[in-house]
Amino acid sequence: MIIRLGAIGPRDSIEKIKREAASFEDIDLQTFPYEQTEETKEILDQNRGKVDYWLFSGQAPYHYAISRGLVSEQEAGYPPLYGSSLLGKLLKAQYRHGNILPAVSLDTISDAEVASFKKMFSLEELTIYNLPYEGYLPADELTRFHEDLYNEGKVNAVFTGLRSVYLELKERGIPCYRITPTELAIQLTIKYLRERIHSAFYRKSQIAIVGVERVLALGHADEEYYSFKTKHLDLDLKRLILQYAEKVHGSFVQIGDGLFFIYTTLGELELQSYHPLFDLLSQSELQTGLALRTVVGYGRTAIEAEEHVRMALREAMARKDRVIVTVDEDQAVKEIRETEEVLSVNQREWGPEWADRFKEAHISPAIVSRISSISRYYDQTTVTAKDIATWLNSSDRNARRILNALEEVGIASVYGEEQPGQRGRPRKIYNLRFP
Repeated sequence: MIIRLGAIGPRDSIEKIKREAASFEDIDLQTFPYEQTEETKEILDQNRGKVDYWLFSGQAPYHYAISRGLVSEQEAGYPPLYGSSLLGKLLKAQYRHGNILPAVSLDTISDAEVASFKKMFSLEELTIYNLPYEGYLPADELTRFHEDLYNEGKVNAVFTGLRSVYLELKERGIPCYRITPTELAIQLTIKYLRERIHSAFYRKSQIAIVGVERVLALGHADEEYYSFKTKHLDLDLKRLILQYAEKVHGSFVQIGDGLFFIYTTLGELELQSYHPLFDLLSQSELQTGLALRTVVGYGRTAIEAEEHVRMALREAMARKDRVIVTVDEDQAVKEIRETEEVLSVNQREWGPEWADRFKEAHISPAIVSRISSISRYYDQTTVTAKDIATWLNSSDRNARRILNALEEVGIASVYGEEQPGQRGRPRKIYNLRFP
């Protein structure tokens, strides 16, 4: 699994990240250098569909993007600054000044980290005027903080984590040194991002088996159980189960009389929520008169999932109310009720202006909202007509029509093409950008 990682930051920081990322064979690093932190918005807007995850060079661009809703915490990260980042620059500054610096100013690094750094290297006599902050702080505020201390004669040199602050103070003739994350911090951050992405991917790919069992009423005669009438009802039931299996992109097998297993993934069940499974219960009662018992078993392997679905069936026999019993890989038993939601689809989020644009493009706001929700769930903004068809249980032709409509209203744009095989026309690849 190749991870497309986008690096955002000043050019020198990007080069440092590039060197460290070269040791990871499964990382496809794409770099986006800037001169000012505020350029982050334009970079994200123009390149959102090109990467799977964003690695910012530091705290400032990361929190700038987070605070403005440009990215979420689940799709981005940055290497933090530690005391070790300061040590090397401090030694360099003392060598350049030719004497021990009695007082310096610092930003970005936390007070706790500074205290630990001073204690570790026996630098208790060094006075550090620190400005730690969470989130994003404009460069001019940091510049003012350092400049005031230097002009008042309180510090001999300045240490900052922002390139723009460093350049501005150097231009004003103030001794300034820029601290950057260490190579180890960058490596650890990339490893953490890899583990998070792989964990999310494999969790959604985890095997899930839906068990559907026909429940006969008490006093049901054996001859009626094996009657042609019951067999015909089973055929009607199979049709309903097949429709549900299609919704969750699974396959079903009949294990015995009145017992069916549907093989799918945890990601598909979470995406669809459990409402279609409750709908299956209702449709079975209305159309066939058959009551069903439905359960779900999860597992790391197919055999483990089968064991857990059978365990769930035994647990469900004791339940009289309408619930779906699940058993996960840790054999934890959970009851799902009809009121529980997983995927949120809100077609009113667009407002009247977008509603008019959708009407002109002949596309339903409900369709757009569902595509938006699925895109967020899978963290996938680069799609083809085949992806849309799969998401909506639709035909490829209808999916192409939907993508053309999304392109018309500015939500989709053609990103490239792919060749599906040796024959056939190339498929267009679209980048989705939801406002």
